[in-house]
Amino acid sequence: MKNKSLWTKHLFRFVLSGALCAAVSCTASIPAFADEVIVEEAVSVTEAEASDAADVVVDDADVIEIDTEADNTSTQEETIAIEDSSELTDTAETTDVPKTPTRVSVHDPSIVKADGMYYVLGSHTASASSPDLIQWTQLNSDYGNPENTPFYGNLKETFEKPFQWAGYNDGDCVGGYAIWAPDAIWNPYYEWEDGTTGAYMLYCCTSSTWRRSCISYLVSKTFDGTYTYVDTIVYSGFTKNGAVDGNSSRDTKWDNDYLNLNALLEKGSENGGIDEISDNWFDQTGGWNHLYAPNAIDPNLFFDASGEKLYMSYGSWSGGLFLLELDPATGEAIYPGVDSTDEISGNFVDRYFGVHLAGGNHQSGEAPYIQYDPETGYYYLYETYGGLTAEGGYNMRLFRSENPTGPYVDAAGGNASESGENNDNYGIKLIGNYSFYDQIGKRAAGHNSTLIDDDGSRYLVYHQRFDMDPQLEAHEVRVHQQFLNEDQWPTTAVYEYRGEQPENYETSEVVGSYEFIDHGTKTSGDMLDTQMLTLNEDGTVSGAASGTWTKTDSGRGYDYLTIEMNDVTYKGFFFRQLKENSDTTPVMTFSAIGNNNTSIWGSMIDMNDNEMLANMAAIAIGQMIPSATREDLELPSSVLGADVTWTTSDASVISETGTVTPQAEEDARAKLTATITYGDAVVEETYKVTVRQNPYLIYSFDFETAADADGMIAPDADSTGSESASLIGSASIVSDETRGNVLQVTNEPGAKNVNYLKLPEDTLSDIKPAGYTIAMWVNIGEKTFEHSALFEADADNQYPLTRIGANLIARINANAYSDVQGALLSTNGERDVWQHVAYTVDPQGIRVYLNGELVGEETKDLTDCFRKNKTGISQAKHVMVGSGAIWDDEDVEDAKFDNVKVYFGALTAAEIQALYEEG
Repeated sequence: MKNKSLWTKHLFRFVLSGALCAAVSCTASIPAFADEVIVEEAVSVTEAEASDAADVVVDDADVIEIDTEADNTSTQEETIAIEDSSELTDTAETTDVPKTPTRVSVHDPSIVKADGMYYVLGSHTASASSPDLIQWTQLNSDYGNPENTPFYGNLKETFEKPFQWAGYNDGDCVGGYAIWAPDAIWNPYYEWEDGTTGAYMLYCCTSSTWRRSCISYLVSKTFDGTYTYVDTIVYSGFTKNGAVDGNSSRDTKWDNDYLNLNALLEKGSENGGIDEISDNWFDQTGGWNHLYAPNAIDPNLFFDASGEKLYMSYGSWSGGLFLLELDPATGEAIYPGVDSTDEISGNFVDRYFGVHLAGGNHQSGEAPYIQYDPETGYYYLYETYGGLTAEGGYNMRLFRSENPTGPYVDAAGGNASESGENNDNYGIKLIGNYSFYDQIGKRAAGHNSTLIDDDGSRYLVYHQRFDMDPQLEAHEVRVHQQFLNEDQWPTTAVYEYRGEQPENYETSEVVGSYEFIDHGTKTSGDMLDTQMLTLNEDGTVSGAASGTWTKTDSGRGYDYLTIEMNDVTYKGFFFRQLKENSDTTPVMTFSAIGNNNTSIWGSMIDMNDNEMLANMAAIAIGQMIPSATREDLELPSSVLGADVTWTTSDASVISETGTVTPQAEEDARAKLTATITYGDAVVEETYKVTVRQNPYLIYSFDFETAADADGMIAPDADSTGSESASLIGSASIVSDETRGNVLQVTNEPGAKNVNYLKLPEDTLSDIKPAGYTIAMWVNIGEKTFEHSALFEADADNQYPLTRIGANLIARINANAYSDVQGALLSTNGERDVWQHVAYTVDPQGIRVYLNGELVGEETKDLTDCFRKNKTGISQAKHVMVGSGAIWDDEDVEDAKFDNVKVYFGALTAAEIQALYEEG
């Protein structure tokens, strides 16, 4: 589990043994402290416990099904049935097809080849091996025996030093440990005490919170031996003030003996240390400055083109990705010693953390992996954006540079060092959430490593989650081949590696229609639309887009593909592969990278199979029709070449033309039935749609009425709620020349829950799946910290259930289940001017508006956040304007607020625009 957001929470895991048979159960409890629960016998758990298990591993192709028909309460027990499924085991082996993959589960897999075997090392001490990158053997499952773990031995003894700072029985790993993301490399220059040289070096991280981590390394003369701990070289999360973080009592002051900073100060910069502590590492309160400094996790080792200089890239969210040079003889870090600017890349250099490569400002981005390719002369930098859960939008990005220190640029020319703002605009997105017909959908592919094998073959190795109903967190290792396109970008094959190799094909072999996936550039938990694209014999492209295509000989034993469409040039290759299902007939595929940082994939389909085409259209329609709405629907009459007609079960709710009629007091439901005709095939599919009731105003405060002697403010007359808000501390109503009477909140730096407006406790108590909307006019002063909360609602002032910050990042985090960033915005509009800010939340996701315009959104299934249980959004009690210190963020220092409104129901974009215009 990785805490990859501004707050910290557990991601629980069930490890379900493949030896379990179907439909057997016993009782087991899920400890609240556990990062992963090992289940050696069949279990029965409550749905609440299962929903907390946000990282579920399924071994040996077992599929977990949770019965959710019973009452959804925290005490209702639900049975987990384990059934064998071919969906995850893919094809059956025959004498006519390549080998059948055998599956392993290793999160954050790092690929290493040693003594003719391939190994993947991963988080939670999981590991696996393979002779051929196809058939894998699990060496150690997540959280195996901590007293005798492959590669690490006794964990408490091996990691005694780093565990003093992070990773054992502390913070997010109370009751356990957190050892993540190892990477190993053969270093011929390492010097042993006996004078011999050469060692396998294994670097990994231990972590207690989303910012307090450290990177250590171990060495062994053989790859499969038990490694010996050497040292810990990089720490993060330390402070000037020593304040504790997360669920911890650890003193975090930088000068503690369990850190290496005192020793480096004693050395000084001229002797391999540093001269002084940097003010950049701390915020104005003396806390950790996560906007500048990295989280010390996810190390990756590589040699430069000369094979003599050794580097380590690392980092996560927070200040971004960094690079340190290492001493090949010792494995120790070569600290820059002084802050500077890298002469080659222009990137800034921190005296301790090294060269900044990418990210910052807590933009998503982690798991750097740099691979030098001697054929192209480029260093290729991979990193992963988004949240690691199935619906978290995890996706891999690609940059390259001619130098180890950068600049690393993408296909559109964007510099990774500038990705600390609007990071979706940077990096080639390799794989999104996608599904091909009659194959299990794929989600959250990420935290990859790569391999250039002895014969020059290229492989992308990553962990893959799946599109399931109900959605679970099963993940497995996937290996895809990569081939250089005409612009020397390693381009990823559509299907996993089965031993196939591409060839030069006749034009007649590649002409035809393809299921088409455009992976786009957005970080999103949504499943991408599967479209149809046809490469016509005359060199034109039709279907999902219009354009042209050409095929040329690469000179490398396969054909280049170039597609021009929508003013984008895509370059890739053709490759006949096996699909990832029981079909043993290979299909033609194509994969290409666009100069707009997108990747596109195609998998050829049989245009003579009318029934399949009609069913594909039905699936595509299902991607178009929302499960809930208050706006009219566009019901298509043609999809993927199929004709579609519509009927409705209740025209007073939704007509057969898609007209929606919201109800006044409660949600309504209707069934839309599509009759889909493709040639002689006719398919009927029914889609259930909920029409949400009309929103209403719960509370409104325009501050035109003065507070009483106790600081209580009555709600506006149009509010349905009757309780008063209260001025806390020095918060007051003042006259503003622009807006009349307004709320003013001022605080000293570092203030937490001191001066703010407290809204009534029942503000969100009646919220249902119709959602809610928070809207207000704000004038944010220059002094206000960008993460300070404009609005926050907490459960008993102990956990943040929803909030929006001065940077317009809006969230819901209810039921210990969902952490959703509504808008990854580093900009926050202008300061010292009045602006209208609003955000809406419903089970389909979050939208953020500034001055009536949509400025950020994230679509995700948030149904669990609206459950009526102890951690659902309706349990928010402490509702605040101008405060929200749960993540150690300070109150706003200087801001004014007006027309603070809370609505039952998610307002539409048009309604938000009207609210702004009324302002």
